[in-house]
Amino acid sequence: MKQEAIETLLEKYYAGETTLEEEKQLREFFRGPSVPAHWQNQAGMFRYFAEARQEQPSLTVHKKLADRLDSENRFRNLTRWTLRLAASVALLAGGFMGGLYYSNRSTGQTGVPETSSALAIKKTLDFDRMAATSASERIQAVNQSFELPEASQEITQLLINTLNFDDNVNVRLAACQALMRIPNEPGVREGVIQSLKIQTDPYVQIMLIEALVSIQEKRAVETMQRLARNREILEVVRQKAEEGLNHLNRT
Repeated sequence: MKQEAIETLLEKYYAGETTLEEEKQLREFFRGPSVPAHWQNQAGMFRYFAEARQEQPSLTVHKKLADRLDSENRFRNLTRWTLRLAASVALLAGGFMGGLYYSNRSTGQTGVPETSSALAIKKTLDFDRMAATSASERIQAVNQSFELPEASQEITQLLINTLNFDDNVNVRLAACQALMRIPNEPGVREGVIQSLKIQTDPYVQIMLIEALVSIQEKRAVETMQRLARNREILEVVRQKAEEGLNHLNRT
C-alpha cells in the first residue's frame, strides 16, 4: 500500500474508527519487510497485536467480541467516568507510588535529568491535557518512552495513569506494552495488577493477563480467578484468565 493510504488508516486506527478489514491491512503492512524507519515503533505494536491474536480462538469469537463491543457503545461515556472512579479507589487502596510521584513533581526532585523527549512525553500524557491531544499524539508519546535511557518515576506513573484513564483503547494498549518493557521499575507490577481489576475492555484485559503471565506475577492469581469465574464478561476473556492461572500455577 502507498504511504499516504497507510497514514490515513493509522489516523482512523488511533481514533478507533477502523474496520476489521482495515486493521488487517495495517497488520499485514507492518509485518512486512519494507516498513519505513519512522514507523518502526508502530510496527512493533502491530506485530505484538498480531502475535497475540494468533493465540486467540477463531474469527467467530472475534466477531462475537466486536458485536458485544458495538452493543455496549451507548454506555461508553458512563462507563468511562465509573472506571475512573473505581481506578482512583483501587490505586489509593494499593498505595503504589502516587504520593511519591506527586511529592517529587512538586519539588522537582525526580532523580533523573530532564530531557526534551521526557518533557514532551510528560506534556502529552498529562491527564489534564487529554482532551487537547489526539490518540495518535498520545500513542507517539508512549512510544517515545521506549527511547529514554532511563525510566523516571514520573514517566512510569504517567504510563500507569494512561493505562488506567485514557479514553482510547489503543492508547491504553500501547501504554501496557510500554510498561512491559520496564516491569521491574517501582510500581509497575502493582500498577498492572490493579489495572486488571478495573479494566472493562476485553482487548485490554487480555493484554494485561498476557503481560502478567509473561513476567510470572503470581500476585495476579486472585484477580485472574475472579475474572475466570465472572459470567458477565466475555468468554474469550474468561478463557484467557484460566490459561493465565494455569501458567502461573505451573511456575
